[in-house]
Amino acid sequence: MLSLILSLAVGAALGAALGYFGQCSSGTCPLTATWWRGALFGAGFGLLFHFSSGRDMASARVLNDREGPVVPVAEDQFEATVLRSDVPVIVDFYATWCGPCKRLAPTLVKLAGEFEGRLKFVKVDVDRAQGLAARYEIRGVPTLLGFRDGKPALSLVGALDEKALRARFEDFLGAVPDRGT
Repeated sequence: MLSLILSLAVGAALGAALGYFGQCSSGTCPLTATWWRGALFGAGFGLLFHFSSGRDMASARVLNDREGPVVPVAEDQFEATVLRSDVPVIVDFYATWCGPCKRLAPTLVKLAGEFEGRLKFVKVDVDRAQGLAARYEIRGVPTLLGFRDGKPALSLVGALDEKALRARFEDFLGAVPDRGT
């Protein structure tokens, strides 16, 4: 909501300045002929910019809102939730503006229900957790990392279909971790 108000205010201020300082005497610029027309015109452009800037309106949600069995994790919660987990964890590195991430989310919710008790599913917003994205070298979203014993043991990049994900998760669960022996 704050970004919407800011977009309106900046657009209106720029439009008003254009109307005030760029006085149109020829009559060919009716939208900026006066400062108040310029402000209205600028506010309209501010709205257009706001809604076309690639931002998802859901990006303003509180991070701790659960979306089914896939739990959002902040950067400061990552170690306790993922690295110290007793069960293997699938981490969905996503972005709110990413179309493939949005298409993948319902599939992950469904699979999280199927693998309940055997796998934990969490998601990390790469825009809010840039340190984690850099640490695990996330170059594209969506990226799914599977963690076992605090270490990444599975990496999937892109929005795979449900059948492929299910098979990869089963393989991940069936793989015997290397204990150094």
